[in-house]
Amino acid sequence: MNRTTALFVALAILLGHALGVHTNAVGEIAPPYDMAHVAFRIGRNFAQTGELVWSDGVLGVESYPSLLWIAVSGLIERLYLPVHRACQGVCMASALLCVLTLAQFSPGRLAGVIAPLLFVVSGSVAASALSGMETATLGLLVTFSFLAYERGWRAPLGIALGLAATARPQGLLFAVTLLAIECARRFRERMSSGSPGRASLWLPLAVPLAAAAATSAVRWHATGHWTSSWFSQLLELRPRSLREGGLYLLDFALTSGSALLFVFPLWYWLRRSLSGVGIRACVLTLAWSATVALGGGGSLPFGEAMAPIVAVLLVAVQEAMQIALDSKRRIWPQVSWILFIAGLGASALASKFPGDIGPLRTEALHREWMKPRTQARYGYTEELGRLGLAEEILATERLREIGLFLRDNIDVDHAILTPWPGAIGYLTQRRVIDPLGRTSPSPGEARTRAWEGAARADVLEALAARPEYILPSLRFGELSPNAQDIAQEWVQSLDLLREKQQRAMQLRSHLGEYELITVPVVGAGSRPGVFPRNHFRLLRRVDLALTPTLSARLDGQRLSIDVAHRSYPQLVDLRVQASAPDGSLWSLRPSGEWERVANVVARTSLMLFHTGDRTIRLLDARVPDELKGAEIRAVLRNPGAVGESLFSSASSDATLRVPVR
Repeated sequence: MNRTTALFVALAILLGHALGVHTNAVGEIAPPYDMAHVAFRIGRNFAQTGELVWSDGVLGVESYPSLLWIAVSGLIERLYLPVHRACQGVCMASALLCVLTLAQFSPGRLAGVIAPLLFVVSGSVAASALSGMETATLGLLVTFSFLAYERGWRAPLGIALGLAATARPQGLLFAVTLLAIECARRFRERMSSGSPGRASLWLPLAVPLAAAAATSAVRWHATGHWTSSWFSQLLELRPRSLREGGLYLLDFALTSGSALLFVFPLWYWLRRSLSGVGIRACVLTLAWSATVALGGGGSLPFGEAMAPIVAVLLVAVQEAMQIALDSKRRIWPQVSWILFIAGLGASALASKFPGDIGPLRTEALHREWMKPRTQARYGYTEELGRLGLAEEILATERLREIGLFLRDNIDVDHAILTPWPGAIGYLTQRRVIDPLGRTSPSPGEARTRAWEGAARADVLEALAARPEYILPSLRFGELSPNAQDIAQEWVQSLDLLREKQQRAMQLRSHLGEYELITVPVVGAGSRPGVFPRNHFRLLRRVDLALTPTLSARLDGQRLSIDVAHRSYPQLVDLRVQASAPDGSLWSLRPSGEWERVANVVARTSLMLFHTGDRTIRLLDARVPDELKGAEIRAVLRNPGAVGESLFSSASSDATLRVPVR
C-alpha cells in the first residue's frame, strides 16, 4: 500500500468511525451536544438582532467560551441553514482536513501515515467530528499552526493562531507556548552561532495576542473584567479543581491508545534522541495537559478537553516511532509495530460498547475499564468511552424534546430554570436561567462561571428569581420524586453552600411554591425510547393556576367524577378512596369494584387535554351499601407517585360524603 492510498483509507476510516459512534439508539446521526446549543442561541440572536447576547443584558462572549463558534453559528443562521447539521458538517470537514495536515509532517515516508492512522481511530477525534462544537475546528487550527511554525509560513501561522485564540481560551495558551518555544529557539541560536537560522516569527506569533486583547477590551467594556471566566478559574488554583483535573487526565490516558503511546516520545526525549519537531510537540502537549488539569478537567465524553491536542501528541509519537523503525537493533522496529497495534486496539475498544470479544468473556473487564474517576455532572453517570458518548447523546435528545414541548406550550414571557440550558434555551427562545451561572451571572455575582470543571452556585439565589418552570432532573424513573428528594439532590450536586446546616430544608421550603407535573412526549418529531414510558416531569409554579380541577357528584348510589383542565396535555393517575365509618380504608379499582386496600389506582396514565369551558367525565361507578356514611376523596396524582406528599399531587382533590340513607 502506497502513501496516497493509506491516506484515503485513513479518511474513510475517520468518516466511518464518526458516523458509527455519533448515532442514537435507532441508528440515526445524533444531534450536537447540549452545550453546543448555547453557541447556536447566541449566534441566532446576533444574526437576528445584531446583539451578541444570551439574553437581555448578558454578553454572549461570557456565556460560551468560543467567540469563533458563535460567529460561525451566526453566519449559518444568517444563511438560513439548519445550524445543528451545518455545524456538524464544519466539524467533520475540520477533522478530515486535520488528517491531511498531519500527513504533511513527514511527507516523504510511508511511516508518515502513522500519526494519521492513529488519529482516525481515536474515539476523542471521532466524537468531536460530529459534536457540533468547536473542538474539531480548534484541533485543525492548532495542528495547522504547529505545521506552519515548523515550515516558517508566516501569514498562515498568524491567521491560524489568531483564529485559535478566539476559538477557545486554550488556543491562546497554545499560542503563548509557541511563542515561548520561539524565544528559546532564538536564544539557543544566538548562543550557538550568533545569528538566527531563519527569519523571525514574532509578528505572526503576536496576532493571537492582538486578537485576545481585542476580545478582552470588549469584555472589560461590558463586564469590567479583562480575562475570561476560564482564565480566572485557572488562576485560582483550587485544590479540588487540581484533583479533578489530574483524575481527568488519568481517565483520558487510560482509555486512549494515543495517550498511552505518549510514553514513547518521552522516553526518546529523555535519551536526547528525539528530533526537534518531536520535542516541540511534546512541550505543546504537556503545556495543554497542564492547562486542562489546572482548569479542573472537562465534563464532555471521550476526553473532549484533550481532543484538540491529540494530533500534536501523535506527531511526537510518530517522530519517536520513526527513530525506532530506523534503529539498527532489530528489536526496536518490532516493539514499534507492537505498540502501534496496541494503540489502535485500545482506541477501537474504547469506541465500542462493552461486550465480549468473540469467545473471550471481556464485558466485565471492559465495563470496569470504562468507570470514571472524576465527579460526574448532575444528571449524568459520565462513564468513559462509548458509554459516555451514548449518555450525552440521549441527554441531548431528551433536552431537545423538552425544549420543543415548552416552546409549543408555555407563554413567551415565562422563564425556565434548568442546569442544562443549551438545547432548551435554543429551541424555546424563552428566558432560560442556569442555576450554575454559566450562561448568565448568578444573582449577586458580577460574571458567569466557566463551563469546565464541576461548577457550583447558590441555588437558593437562583430560585429567588421565581421562574415559572423548573426542570429538576434528567433521570426519569418510574417513581415520582417528592420535594425532599429533589432538594437533597440539588444541594449535594449543585449547591455552593451544601455544607451549611438545614440547607436541604431551606431549598425544600422554596419548592413549596411549585407542583410536580408529568407531561407526555407527543408530536411528529418525538422518538419512542428517549423517555421511559414516554413522559417527563417538570416543576410548575402553583400560582399560574394551571392545576386540573376535580369535581365529584353522587346521584343515588352512582358516583361520577369530572375534571376541568385549562392547559397543555398532562398525564395523571386518578385515585379514589373512601374512609368508612368503622375506620377502614377502601379504594376503587379500574374495574369499578371497591376493595379494602389503600394503594389502588382507579385510572392510570390518564391523558388530560385542554377541556375549554367544559368538564370531562373520568369515572362513573356504583357505591356499595358498605360505604354508607363514608367520606369519598378523589385526587389526581403523578404516575408513579407514592406516599401522601402534597408536592407529588397534580391537582386539587374532590371530597364528598355518602349519605347514610
